[in-house]
Amino acid sequence: MPIQIIWGNDLNACKKFIQKIIDQKVSKTWGEINISYLNGDEDNQIKQAFDEILIPPLGDGSRVVVLKNNPIFTNKNEEIRIKFEKICQNIPTNTYFILQNTKKPDTRLKSTKFIQNLIKKNLAIETSFSLPDIWDYEGQIRYLEVMANSMNINLDKEAANLIIDSIGNDSVNLMSELAKAKLYLSAANNNANDELTLKSDDVKKLFNDHQSNIFKIIDHLLQNKISDSLIEIHYLLKKGEPALRLNAGLISQIRMHTIVKLLHKSGEQDLSQICKIANISNPKRIFFIRRKVNNTSADFLIKLMSNLLNIESSLKKGNNPINVFTENLVNLS
Repeated sequence: MPIQIIWGNDLNACKKFIQKIIDQKVSKTWGEINISYLNGDEDNQIKQAFDEILIPPLGDGSRVVVLKNNPIFTNKNEEIRIKFEKICQNIPTNTYFILQNTKKPDTRLKSTKFIQNLIKKNLAIETSFSLPDIWDYEGQIRYLEVMANSMNINLDKEAANLIIDSIGNDSVNLMSELAKAKLYLSAANNNANDELTLKSDDVKKLFNDHQSNIFKIIDHLLQNKISDSLIEIHYLLKKGEPALRLNAGLISQIRMHTIVKLLHKSGEQDLSQICKIANISNPKRIFFIRRKVNNTSADFLIKLMSNLLNIESSLKKGNNPINVFTENLVNLS
């Protein structure tokens, strides 16, 4: 009665993992009958999932029931919990119940504690697939390297940086582009089996997409690379990003960085207090923010914050966004 707990926002990795289970456990002949994909957002489909996992598979192989967006380990629902605990005692040994959600299991819930006991008894397995946060550049690099290594591709440091700047942590796009790169390198080296090395020159030839996001702009601003930040801002505006929404995001992030800088400067070390004041949900992020603002003065951050507020006021008056951003940021350098 293997129950698979799968969570994380890397939906592509989750999908591949589920497909691997299906390929290994379900008979291709009986696949249409023994595979069910159901949605936990709908009560009737939760009930259907509970019913189906109690039915032994037809023919050869196993039955797999996938319940995506399942609420069992994320939402408090006593009715669902009680039903789940009852049916777990009667699930056939050759039926696999896959509970998937983007959210991490809530350890406060009774249902999650019940699942943890199942894991201890080897009656359930927990697997997570999470993408690194967009602000965690080093995490994105590590994620990229793992993905490349799984495809037998080595990356030099500059190549990895260029790929992240081009694509970010979009796992589907990364996998697709790395697959193209592998074909190119295999043809160039006349060998598809040897370990391949992707260099920065190769990336410049093969990766044409230009990705820009608010965190890249923030990094440029904190490093006082105003011209680079304006290039990224102009790129986003030309792509149709609403100027006020972009500026609101910049204000939110710079406010957070400024508060962390000022609190660190004052000697505040209580992470929970810093999170509360700066409105940061993940305490781990404070470490990254402190490192980013280490060489940035508090006066510069305060001035930058003031200029962004001026930009907001000017945008609301209907002024040209590109001119407004340029005029208010160039005087920072």
